[in-house]
Amino acid sequence: MDKKSYIIVAVAALLSTGLCMKGYADTVTTGDGTVTAIVEASGTAAESAIVDTTGASQAVSGTEAVVNEVQTVMETTNANETETTQASLTTAGTEAAQGEIGPKASPSTETGTASTTSEVGPMAGTGAAQAASGADSTMTANSAADSNVYADGLGDTLPLPAGFHFNNIATYTYQNMVDDLTVLKAQFPEMQMDVLGTTADNRSLYHVVVGNPNAKHKILVHAGIHAREYIVSQLCMREIASLLEMQQKGTVYRGCSVPELLQNTCIHFVPMVDPDGITLVQGGIDALQTVAAKTSVLTIAGFDGATDMGTYLRTWKNNINGVNLNRNFDANWSEAAAKVDHPSSMNYKGTAPESEIESKMLADLTRAIMPDRTISYHTQGKVIYWYFGETGTYKNEGLNLATIVHNNSGYAISNSWSQTDAAGYKDWAVQKLDIPSVTIECGIGTSPVPEEQIESMWTRNDGILPDLLIDLLNK
Repeated sequence: MDKKSYIIVAVAALLSTGLCMKGYADTVTTGDGTVTAIVEASGTAAESAIVDTTGASQAVSGTEAVVNEVQTVMETTNANETETTQASLTTAGTEAAQGEIGPKASPSTETGTASTTSEVGPMAGTGAAQAASGADSTMTANSAADSNVYADGLGDTLPLPAGFHFNNIATYTYQNMVDDLTVLKAQFPEMQMDVLGTTADNRSLYHVVVGNPNAKHKILVHAGIHAREYIVSQLCMREIASLLEMQQKGTVYRGCSVPELLQNTCIHFVPMVDPDGITLVQGGIDALQTVAAKTSVLTIAGFDGATDMGTYLRTWKNNINGVNLNRNFDANWSEAAAKVDHPSSMNYKGTAPESEIESKMLADLTRAIMPDRTISYHTQGKVIYWYFGETGTYKNEGLNLATIVHNNSGYAISNSWSQTDAAGYKDWAVQKLDIPSVTIECGIGTSPVPEEQIESMWTRNDGILPDLLIDLLNK
């Protein structure tokens, strides 16, 4: 059998697997500048391949492929009335610069100016096309009659239980989160919850587990590590609640039973890593609980030369000790640029890696469970960062993770990284633990981004974790 015939048979086999299957094709540029086509599928009989445009192929599950034949195969398969999508490379433009690409991109309520941060690298604006398989098409038809069957990525928004603060378009506070977690635990007793530690201003760092704690695979998701980016804690709480709702109701997602997926992979959440800083941004100094915390903030304001305290506190990024928690991890910490040499509202990296209770507790949890994947939620820019100079197996798995996120959110993928722009959680998980990890920058505008953006964020991110559950099913 020649290579072209082999690929046609392989694609046909993928599309005929039916239930519990997802598929997509994408073309991206990796850290070394190589343009790579990815044809990805997972399921009971799925195969996948990562193919280099130089003609050399790297089989993930044994599929033989040649990149210059991929598009021809897609077109041939389509001509035979099998639903699929051609791999494409979208050039950067106005929409691409804001990440308004991909299968779930849609008119948005988001407002503001697109980020021009130097972190956006040459992969920003990469396009992706997601294959609509026969199984997905069937589920789309079924969903009209059965509200418990979902094929997210084709128009569905995943379910959320009613009556929670996280459903509101409003500032989401630490107390809102505590209240929501309390009700969730009562309503969904299978949810597990504990406290990792206590912050300087006497708040609990909550840890939530959805799924079987003894599962073969684990995912770790955290949000709210930067004080002014508190909206992503609300997004993270929606993810927790949606998974619990689907688990309890036996929801079918892309042909897969969500309860069964959560037996294979459990998800660990730390929905608000910096509750002290978030409380300060939202409520000011008077919202803090201890004299020590209030004194610390006033001292730091003096270091920074703050004059307009209202504006100054509203853009506070760090924890209550004035440390940027996402520059406090042991990944080129010494090389990371010291933008300020004193505790500050934004850029201080601390006295040593994991000098802060919040970063140490998150690192300790990661080391204890050794997840297969990690997700760090931030605002803003609609960008996905996944790369920190790694090669080999990590590079393929990390890019696959970023592509799954992109296919759901439409956010641009960036391969930008720097040895001096380092010491973040994602950087550490990649460099020290070799865990495929992404930082997802949600929304657009100046942080804190408007609360109205939560609905668009949810639409763009709700299918990421279910798709990762499927992706890990046969690993």
